[in-house]
Amino acid sequence: MSRARMVLIALVGMALAAPAAHAQFGGWVTKGAQKAKEVQENNAPWTPEQEKAIGQASAAKMISVFGLYEDPAVVNYVNLVGNTVARQGPRDVPYHFAILDTEIINAFALPGGYIFITRGALANMKSEAELAGTLAHEVSHVDGRHLEKQIRAKKNKQWLWKEGASYIPGPSELTSLAKDVVTEALSTSYSPASESEADKKGTEFAAYAGYRATGLRDFLQTLAQAEDARRLGLWQKTHPPLSQRVGTLTGIAKQYGDAGQTLEERFQQNVRFAPEPAAKPGGSGK
Repeated sequence: MSRARMVLIALVGMALAAPAAHAQFGGWVTKGAQKAKEVQENNAPWTPEQEKAIGQASAAKMISVFGLYEDPAVVNYVNLVGNTVARQGPRDVPYHFAILDTEIINAFALPGGYIFITRGALANMKSEAELAGTLAHEVSHVDGRHLEKQIRAKKNKQWLWKEGASYIPGPSELTSLAKDVVTEALSTSYSPASESEADKKGTEFAAYAGYRATGLRDFLQTLAQAEDARRLGLWQKTHPPLSQRVGTLTGIAKQYGDAGQTLEERFQQNVRFAPEPAAKPGGSGK
């Protein structure tokens, strides 16, 4: 067989193989493009409708875990302070503030503007500025969509991948997702960058609302000086060390000087809790 004929046969063979190879590589390309689309959708911010649905389901789950402290006067006061600082944030989110009926000291920000503070946290505050600073910190987490970003990064929302950014999950999917959101809020710390942003923006929101910029710093300083390991368990797990937070917030607050109000008397008039039951001999007091 001549060399020319051998070359021709080889070229024909390559040509015959080309469609199959193209189909194979084409399949890989198609799958890669679909995967890239799924990843892009997963990284896209939730739509307002999604955020609202997820936030409502997550808030209901959080309430089922702790229960609500429902004194109307105290709840109304917390909402007035919360919405005052929330108005300083750029995102147009309808905020809702509620008190969890637990001695645990913490505050939580859920998607859709659902923010909780515990009875234990309120009982350890001394001024409205401390309350405003704490709520403003949580508002800034919602403003920065920090919890949402963490959940998306962990790829816990398969429905977003499969259905696209306009899809709103059904009841069973919302129940599952709400569990993921609440678990994340209760057990996982924000990234250092998210906490730093929330400290900075939260202090800014409180200061712009007319409060002393040291509010959150003062509250954390109180906790650091009288640390209760049992009641601070969740806070210690989901936040940086108190001493570190106090130092950071002191530096941030210096930018605002001594301007703003603390409103200790107004806070004491509005936030009053009945004494805890005395412990009985040989019992827990519960």
